[in-house]
Amino acid sequence: MDSSSLNGFMSLFMVFIGVMALYSAITGKGPVFNNDYPKAMKEDANKMLRKFCWYVGPVTLITGALDYFWPRIVGEEVIESGGFILSQLPYIASMVLVIPAVVIYVVLFRKRFKQYLKKKKA
Repeated sequence: MDSSSLNGFMSLFMVFIGVMALYSAITGKGPVFNNDYPKAMKEDANKMLRKFCWYVGPVTLITGALDYFWPRIVGEEVIESGGFILSQLPYIASMVLVIPAVVIYVVLFRKRFKQYLKKKKA
């Protein structure tokens, strides 16, 4: 498998993740909601997760599609001569937008539900 087909696969995978996140945000259903949270926190945790999906879904969908079509948008010769940043701009943008959002979500989740997340002694 060459690097361009691997990049294309990863771009399409990002589009798939975006579609699944948007589906989950719109319907409130999907694999992201299959969790084993205690009943006391499940409703609030799933509301928080749904809001997160409203952000991550469009971002990953758009940046994944941009990443897939990027060589066609700016041209192969621009990508080859433009350097790393220009050639990877949609991917870099998605990482800049998604990774901090994941970190913020995890921090807020742990802060909000810390009483439910305490480890049980064996």
